[in-house]
Amino acid sequence: MRLSHRHLAVIIACQFLAILYLLTANTPAPVADDISRELGGTNQEPNQLKKPENISANGETISISRDNYAQIQRELVKAYRSARAGGTQIIINRILKLLDSEEIEHQFFREPSPVGGTQRLEACPEKWGESKSDEDHFGDAYEIIPCDHIPREELVEVLIYSDTYRQGEDLVRQIRSVYPSIGISLALRESHESGAKTDPELSSIKIHWGEQDVASTWLALSKTGSTKYILVGRNMVNFTYHSDIDRMLRVMNSLAVDAVGGAVRLEPEGRWFAGCYQAGIRNFTLRLHPGHDISVQSCAYCDYIASPFLIKRTLFQKHMEDSKLLSGPVAFVHMFLGSVHKTGIPVLQTVACVDLMFHVAGNSSGSRGQGVAEMPKSSWIELAQRWIIDRILLPGDVEHRWTCEDVNINCYSFKTAGVILPRCCIEELAQCVKGFFTLAAENNVGALVVFGTTVGAVKISGGFLPWERDADLIWDAYKYQVVGGIIKESLQQKYKCRLGEAQVMTKFGYDISACSKITNGSCLYHALYSGSWRIEMYGEPVLVSHRLHGFEHPTTVNLDGLWVPTLPNPGRFVRVLYGDNVLGHVQNWVDYGKVTGWARYTKVQEAGFLPCPVTAVRHACLSGNYLPYGNIQFQDIPI
Repeated sequence: MRLSHRHLAVIIACQFLAILYLLTANTPAPVADDISRELGGTNQEPNQLKKPENISANGETISISRDNYAQIQRELVKAYRSARAGGTQIIINRILKLLDSEEIEHQFFREPSPVGGTQRLEACPEKWGESKSDEDHFGDAYEIIPCDHIPREELVEVLIYSDTYRQGEDLVRQIRSVYPSIGISLALRESHESGAKTDPELSSIKIHWGEQDVASTWLALSKTGSTKYILVGRNMVNFTYHSDIDRMLRVMNSLAVDAVGGAVRLEPEGRWFAGCYQAGIRNFTLRLHPGHDISVQSCAYCDYIASPFLIKRTLFQKHMEDSKLLSGPVAFVHMFLGSVHKTGIPVLQTVACVDLMFHVAGNSSGSRGQGVAEMPKSSWIELAQRWIIDRILLPGDVEHRWTCEDVNINCYSFKTAGVILPRCCIEELAQCVKGFFTLAAENNVGALVVFGTTVGAVKISGGFLPWERDADLIWDAYKYQVVGGIIKESLQQKYKCRLGEAQVMTKFGYDISACSKITNGSCLYHALYSGSWRIEMYGEPVLVSHRLHGFEHPTTVNLDGLWVPTLPNPGRFVRVLYGDNVLGHVQNWVDYGKVTGWARYTKVQEAGFLPCPVTAVRHACLSGNYLPYGNIQFQDIPI
């Protein structure tokens, strides 16, 4: 999973320092290799780098072997290529300059190399010269350098889908007018029994009749040929020389990427879009955002592309297999999303080149012309269920939300060490807590949040800890009849929350005046229940929030948009109660095996996050996805 810019920069810097520390401590080469493997390294050498034997630090000279020094640079180069955030790249580039390496941009390119011992290239290189025409704006400024290359017909097959035979026939003719000999496989929604006569020109075309535009159809198309690459013509309705297959092959080889697409032109409207999106999954929210932050050779690196694309046949089959029951663009979103976020390490490098243009179905084409932002909410629910997310943010401020029940999320399964809670689970908790405070205010019943709920209000913007287990609040015990009467009834009717029966905490029962003379604690207790939560409600005779300590009004904190009373100085309260690292992230005391919530947390606060269960959804894991400090990472932030 790709972290936010700042988080990734910090983590990469920490990894660099850890490697540097180990290597400067005369780490044996085998150990250094282990470090490389752990960080996803390989033995492939980048461009030749300078490898000094000594580094000066704090006035002292540290001795590093040439091999280990090169290892540091290799790890940083790989981190640079993996990082999509411009800010992260700047930080890594600064470190490399301190190490006196060559320009890192050179690491993106590779020289054309022969394929499979044939001494032939897959695509001849090009060079930029002067345009030969004042009228042609498309292009003869790029000159192809002659070389011995494999014919494109032996490398690429085009896969296309059309609703009717006539539409498919027209598209095939357009492709043949540009690439007369290239292989084509065609799937049609129309059934063979519809009366359409097969044109002799299509006799060599592999036609799949009566198919739906779903992932399984594209998989079936991909399994009928044998070329190394396929051009997946998703949503393609016309074809021109602007969809330059040779350019795609050239990019595939020179950038060492896995999928090459381009811009899209909506037909017949003529609207042009770059078609490059970044994708992020954080806090159980998927965000697809148009744009890029890395580009090279006029090609932008993307997490998802809207265009048709060139890809190795075997790679497409591997990554599309899990999408085979999905339809339309969602199937491709799922495929690209899985290649980037499934394991936490991007396994597909995808680019969209602005000079490549694909003609795709426009807004007048019904469902085929829907982009990710135009697709209805119902189209996304299966993707949400598969990825265990409850919210999707799309271009144009489009937002889709689901309840936990809608997307089959069981909140109990996330109340465990090492993971955060889904947004919908926290919203369920917030609804009952806010419901009680709203009704308490309407019925003149004093109440305030305390303990862990106050910690959440202090630490997290919005007020609830992402690893919360319950909520704690105190209410005016003298108003027990109101709480057990109209408030109890309204909680059930308005908020779907059930208030348990009152429990007396002292021998004085409901005599609150007598109880108040012998304790500052609780006289009564209620448990408030929702589908997945138990909220602790303590009835006390004296509310701390009513002790103004010279203030004109009680102190209030923001709890998911509602300002509710709390302790006079909530920050001081939690620091005194829980120690000096209250802004650092520590999960619930139960997760650490503590007997009570009052246990000292000193040593716990110095430790890292607890291990994530092997069965947990990866994007919910604290370790590897979140830092042990800072609350911005739990908010909606740009990709």
